[in-house]
Amino acid sequence: MTQNLMEKTTIIGAGIVGMCTAVALQQRGIAVQVIDEREPGTGTSFGNAGLVSVDSCVPIALPGMIRHVPRWLSDPMGPLSVKPAYLPRALPWLIRWLKSGANEQRAFKHSYALRQLHKEAVSKYSELLGPEYFAEIIRVTGQLYVWESVPKSRVDLLSERIREQNGVVAQELAGSEIFDVVPSLSRLVKRAEFYEKNGHVANPYLLVQRLFKIFTDNGGQFLRQKVVSVTRQADSNTYRILTTSDDISVRRLVMCSGAWSKKILKGLGVSIPLDTERGYHVSFDRNALDLKIPVLHKERAFGVTPMVDNIRVAGFVEIAGLDALPNMKKEQVLIGHVKHLFPSIDISLKKNFWLGFRPSTPDSLPVLGQLEILPNLYFGFGHGHTGITGAPMSAEILANMVTGIPNTIDVKPYDIKRF
Repeated sequence: MTQNLMEKTTIIGAGIVGMCTAVALQQRGIAVQVIDEREPGTGTSFGNAGLVSVDSCVPIALPGMIRHVPRWLSDPMGPLSVKPAYLPRALPWLIRWLKSGANEQRAFKHSYALRQLHKEAVSKYSELLGPEYFAEIIRVTGQLYVWESVPKSRVDLLSERIREQNGVVAQELAGSEIFDVVPSLSRLVKRAEFYEKNGHVANPYLLVQRLFKIFTDNGGQFLRQKVVSVTRQADSNTYRILTTSDDISVRRLVMCSGAWSKKILKGLGVSIPLDTERGYHVSFDRNALDLKIPVLHKERAFGVTPMVDNIRVAGFVEIAGLDALPNMKKEQVLIGHVKHLFPSIDISLKKNFWLGFRPSTPDSLPVLGQLEILPNLYFGFGHGHTGITGAPMSAEILANMVTGIPNTIDVKPYDIKRF
């Protein structure tokens, strides 16, 4: 490896993608510093559903979505909603999103790219975490998808074909078979699919903190500062990072700044179709419900995950940007959803309500790679709903790019130039 490749790399963003990338670079002998205004793992990575879905390969945008637009605009408590005041800003992204799922050919193309990014997530976490932390955090227990209706919808049938083409086959369950797996489920559930290779994490924050511990033990430097702008100094071939308390010049930079990436990259003249799918969760004390595996209600679009210290109920896609206040009414909707699905849950043991910002592209694929006009700058953001699952392979891709090692999968689907 040349001396140039051995130079220190700076990462903006201490979420799951940033910390996985930091550790992956260290494993290749690269010194790393990470900059974030928050403690590692306390942004979007803190409150997600914690799913490790190696068999997840169905993009969010699918054919037929456009006919649901009127309902999204009129029902703020539905699974997907658009804040009317934000619609003018969101419209270009929403149009791209609908176009990305306009036909089956695009859906299958995007699904293959998701599959390549996700299918080795468990083994990649093992490599990053080591045996002790892996055993503490990663739970390969399977996931259960449930429906209250027996007939499969058009979306269900298309999703099934997408999974089959990607080599994903679920175990279909009905009647008592469902309740043998999760006895506490409501008997209103009529149909289920069990994905035995999927799993979850003990706690997403704990996952990032363990990666951070590995990072600091290996000599990594963390700067807790808010990045105000990033510009390129062409005369010195460096990037200038202005924070609220410092002025930093770096030669090699990786952007893992999640939903804030679009704003930060404006200073470099980079425009990307990235918007925020706001998500919410309600957590309960671990004793509120006896649950061993994650359960995802596919019709109401929410999931329930048993974590080491809480039962987490996560859901909603709210298109409202980074600045709008939380919609507090969604708390009661999520509580109603989980009580409907699990009648025995003790809702008096509710702990917290949380809002986070999923960084989402129109085609459900992250942005991984470079632009020729910005040498030694790498992009690693836009993972949407699957940051926990996509992070370890994304980290490997980015670390390989930085160190000049060929990647083992085709990375063109994640290229920023696709937009």
